[in-house]
Amino acid sequence: MFSRRIVSRIGVGLGAAALASAPVVAYADCTHSPAKPPASCSDRGCNGKDPQSTGCSVTFQARSIRTTPIMSNGKQIGTVELRWSPFCGNNWARVTAVGSATATLSATATRHDGAKMTAGGKGTVLWTPMIFGRDLCVAATGTVNGVSATTPCA
Repeated sequence: MFSRRIVSRIGVGLGAAALASAPVVAYADCTHSPAKPPASCSDRGCNGKDPQSTGCSVTFQARSIRTTPIMSNGKQIGTVELRWSPFCGNNWARVTAVGSATATLSATATRHDGAKMTAGGKGTVLWTPMIFGRDLCVAATGTVNGVSATTPCA
């Protein structure tokens, strides 16, 4: 049989090997999710473009800045949002129907100077193309099955 001394040395050697490999394993397990790609446009270059396909709707700090419920007979049937991307410098209107049933939707983003972007169709969510709005007042109007609501200008 093996002497205690040999067994002890084998144990120490295996322990050292395990410790030596630990940082490599820990480093290999560290993963980072890739950064979101920047938007493909900015400022007036985004005017009239889709916020989703350009990346403006997912860039850092894209958010709803005004939200208004769409009500019918005391019941909320949808929501209209005025969306804003500081990175892209543009607004857009987004309308969402309550529930999962397909609805007739329309959305309009209107700038204080009368310029507007509109969209319409059937579904549960719809948004307009973007309208340049850096330092300009923009409002959103959303319609669900013929009932409309408008956000305050922001």
